[in-house]
Amino acid sequence: MKGGGTSELSQDINVITAEINAYQRVAGEAIFEIGRRLKHVRESIFTEKGHLSGKWSEWCKEINMNVTTAKRFIQVYEKLGDNRDTWHGLSMRVLYEIATLPHEQREQPHTIPSTGETKTVDEMTVRELREVKKALKAEQEARKLAEQKQELAESEAATLK
Repeated sequence: MKGGGTSELSQDINVITAEINAYQRVAGEAIFEIGRRLKHVRESIFTEKGHLSGKWSEWCKEINMNVTTAKRFIQVYEKLGDNRDTWHGLSMRVLYEIATLPHEQREQPHTIPSTGETKTVDEMTVRELREVKKALKAEQEARKLAEQKQELAESEAATLK
């Protein structure tokens, strides 16, 4: 048996393609359903008087998941779960990077700084998404600094009058 499987695989490329597509849909759906269930457990079982109990992290260990990974599944579900058909077939790492983009940035194409290519977020790799997020953050900080300089200049001009 090749690849650890228990049955022979088809020699028909169309059958193999259909099987892979079906497993990708199942895997993509599983990411959202895991996040949904983790959120439910965290909020309804391990949250007491608005605070998360220490039992949450103990339970995460019981299911062989660290708390950071659990938080990422929850964030993917919360940010992208309503539109999961768009995001199915993407890896958890890509989904997490997309989920941590501001909503308005998820819907538009971006230029990848290192290559100059323009892609939508669902076409990007994790590395490309991180590059874009870093560039967006730098752009936001530069805008904020420019606004502060403008305010200071206006304040100084008003003082001189």
